[in-house]
Amino acid sequence: MSTAVERRRRRARRVNSPRRPGRMVRRPGRSPVRRTVVPVWGLALALGAAAIVFMLVLAAVVNPLAGLQDLAEDAEALLQPGAPVPSSDEPLVPRREDPNADVVEVPLAVNLNAEAAKDLLEAAGLEPRVEEAFDDRVAAGLVIRQDPAAGTSVQRLTPVIVTVSRGPSLAPLPNVVGLPVEDARATLDRGGFQVIEVAAFNEDVPAGTVLGQEPLAGATVDRRSVVVVQISRGVEIVPVPPVVGRAEDDARRAIELVGLAVGETTYVEDDSAPNGVVIGQVPASGEGVPSGSEVQLTVVRVGEVVVPELVGLTVDAAERTLFDNGLLVGSIRLIPTPGTSGEIVVGQEPGPGAKVARGYGVRLIVAIPAAAPSPAPAPTASG
Repeated sequence: MSTAVERRRRRARRVNSPRRPGRMVRRPGRSPVRRTVVPVWGLALALGAAAIVFMLVLAAVVNPLAGLQDLAEDAEALLQPGAPVPSSDEPLVPRREDPNADVVEVPLAVNLNAEAAKDLLEAAGLEPRVEEAFDDRVAAGLVIRQDPAAGTSVQRLTPVIVTVSRGPSLAPLPNVVGLPVEDARATLDRGGFQVIEVAAFNEDVPAGTVLGQEPLAGATVDRRSVVVVQISRGVEIVPVPPVVGRAEDDARRAIELVGLAVGETTYVEDDSAPNGVVIGQVPASGEGVPSGSEVQLTVVRVGEVVVPELVGLTVDAAERTLFDNGLLVGSIRLIPTPGTSGEIVVGQEPGPGAKVARGYGVRLIVAIPAAAPSPAPAPTASG
């Protein structure tokens, strides 16, 4: 009994006895626990440092580098030779620019010529932009209107549109016939006319020269209207058609069809080609020559035949006459002629007496009756 009481007393003394800081305390059935006491002054120091850091971060976020650039400019100005030194009682503060320093007043440019208006606006610190318009009251070259209007306050370098008169809209059309196309175009452009160019071949006028104009020179027209000018392309170059191997009559038609003419024709005897066939031409096939140039032919002729007189014969009679002389009918051109009762030959080519190759086709010009006019309707009796 006394032993149990003694154990309780020893346990009570251990619980109530003072413990050192950091000393490990063991309790029956539990793991040892280390207790640490933090001094009060250390906690206060940590809180103060955190507050200072927070204020610095807040100041950097709200107003970063506020005023540092102006202070740097002031410091640079003070370092220049002869710069005034501020008195010690004047605080260094950032400079503030005048918000109205770049505001200017638009001057009046109306009724000035274009160059004077541009110089005036540029001297005021503005940017002139010129447009043109026809005006029946203001002389050409003077400013009709401006935008913004005079007296308006605007920022420096603001664009100001000035409209310059091109004079009345109606004007006499200048004469450009005979001028080079570049000069004619520039003359009409200065007058405000719209130009349409049409090219045409002309052997008498050099290429690039104006042949004609529509409307004619001197006509009073609106300067915004269209003027058609015809420009010469010079002499037309035509490729020579291939006629070697064709009958003489066909070769002549092919040459004339492209705007060329048949020149000197030479007849030769050649057993290697049929009678009446072209075996040579000058210029050669495909060569470009001016329109109207002649093409010389070399034609096979085996025996010559004299062309008979055919004028006054009917077509049937002319065909029999040609056949009897070893010739053929080439082409026939019909001409309606009043007073003619049948188909009568009134022309031939070649003419009578010409010597041609046997089998040559003679072209005939034949008059035929003209179509009779329709009879007028008979009048009807009115009720």
